[in-house]
Amino acid sequence: MTDGTLTQATFATAAKQFLELSNKYQDSWELVQSPTWPPYLRKSVQQQLTRLTETTDVDDDLAEFEEVELEEDPSAAQVDTVTTDLYRFEYHVVYSISYQVPVLYFNVFKSDGTLLRLEEAWSGFTELAGESREQLRQTLTQMEHPALFKPFLGLHPCKTANVLRALPDSQNVIVSFLSIYGPYVNLELDPRYGLTSDKQNESGENE
Repeated sequence: MTDGTLTQATFATAAKQFLELSNKYQDSWELVQSPTWPPYLRKSVQQQLTRLTETTDVDDDLAEFEEVELEEDPSAAQVDTVTTDLYRFEYHVVYSISYQVPVLYFNVFKSDGTLLRLEEAWSGFTELAGESREQLRQTLTQMEHPALFKPFLGLHPCKTANVLRALPDSQNVIVSFLSIYGPYVNLELDPRYGLTSDKQNESGENE
């Protein structure tokens, strides 16, 4: 993995090792077999998401008119509205054949069962808030899931190899990958995964 990429076999081995750790820590990841794609990891969890949305505050006296030129009207202002709701997140770690790296796909389901739209997701992940709008659209995007052939939200893999290349001593590439990319989309990895990797590293050095 000196260039940051990995083979299907390496990904499969890392996924199985990661699943063993998940079972050990009761972290609810599962390995999904696909007839058309290499096996991938999946986890479903309910958690809160705080979203920041902009709404236009219009003077009540003007609201009764059918047309209001909001941009020119001094009484109209952009107001930030913060909402926190409970969502069901479904995360998938899938091997990309074209990029030869892991890719983090996910979908977010609202309480009524509908999916969080991409535009809504852009306002919901605070770790990505520092990105410029153009960078955000390039990083957090909608892609077709290669095994399910359905649209999923995902973190684009165009720079993943460069990130993983800086971690040549990683004991498990999926642990490293999720430790870096997971927090951007509310996926926090149990710290014990890292401790296990450290122990494995120390064991290897003592041999």
